[in-house]
Amino acid sequence: MDTHALLALPSHCGDDTKIHLFFDELTNQVSSGVLTFPNLVIQDCKEFAEGEIVHTWTKAVSAHRKYQSVDNGWQEEVLGQCDDIADFDDVGEQTPVLVAAMTMSLLDLGLEVSIVTEDRLELPNRRCLAEACGVLNIPAVTCLDFIRACGMDGFL
Repeated sequence: MDTHALLALPSHCGDDTKIHLFFDELTNQVSSGVLTFPNLVIQDCKEFAEGEIVHTWTKAVSAHRKYQSVDNGWQEEVLGQCDDIADFDDVGEQTPVLVAAMTMSLLDLGLEVSIVTEDRLELPNRRCLAEACGVLNIPAVTCLDFIRACGMDGFL
């Protein structure tokens, strides 16, 4: 899951009184290995949503992720196939590259995975993650698709 998707998750919960139950169920998804995200996503959530439930939740579940990081070789693989996924004006690690790299590494392990992303808009400085997934042959789904696939429709 990428930062865009995590930040969008609360807006998909139709009832504010259920939001904690919703995130409890997401915690179960993390613990079972169905849901993961690279470490940089936690930093992004702090930057964009500090003090909000998404930031608190990502910090709380971070140690429970089955897969937490990705080898640099996978980042190079992603950039070799789709270099415009990265904003080359940004010299630091970039979440879309890391999310794609982690996904490619999990696919290489034979796991059935897809990227949950709401990064779907054309950008002037880089290709959006959903479009890059097409180039990289990585399945990409929306938050809504993910919520439904996990049987969490009751929270919508």
